Amino acid sequence: MKQSDFMKYNKILIVDAVSRNDGFTKKLVEFFKSNINAENVVTFETYKEKFKFCDGCNFCEENERCKYKDLDLFMSEFETVDLIVFATPVYNGMVSAPMKALIERFQPYYSYFYKHQKTQKIEKRRSAIILASAGRDGETALEYIVTQYKYAFSVTNIEFIGSAFCNFTDTYPNLLKAENEIKDILERMDLQ
Repeated sequence: MKQSDFMKYNKILIVDAVSRNDGFTKKLVEFFKSNINAENVVTFETYKEKFKFCDGCNFCEENERCKYKDLDLFMSEFETVDLIVFATPVYNGMVSAPMKALIERFQPYYSYFYKHQKTQKIEKRRSAIILASAGRDGETALEYIVTQYKYAFSVTNIEFIGSAFCNFTDTYPNLLKAENEIKDILERMDLQ
């Protein structure tokens, strides 16, 4: 993509699903934040926020919203930002548990999308980046995770921009590779 293809990113939401402040995913988040030229950055830390998980009650199919109101403020931010950064460690080939629980709470968007002949509930087109780390190789897990996110992005009017991945964190972390991937994404997006 050409730089001109990207919109202006005035407001950024970082969805931080990291439990360890000294972990590699947190290092990627901090590296991202220290390398952007943005004034309005909001962080939602899934491990600190106490929210209910989706229980499959189908309330959202009839009411176009979740019966739980504990994420209303987050969803309001989520719907209005320009860029969303999803940061998660890889556990057993998947995103962390609170990240998965948060993505499952996007169910009202799925319901709306299919109930209204594939119309987006969120009119504003946004972009997303994924930051992740894994103790081992994890490349296959990253592909699976990106695919999972793309399903969620398809019903929340989000364009996937790219990912940065630090693997082998249990032995020889490839942090420099991931930092270079972040720099490449930021250069393409004109966010530095």
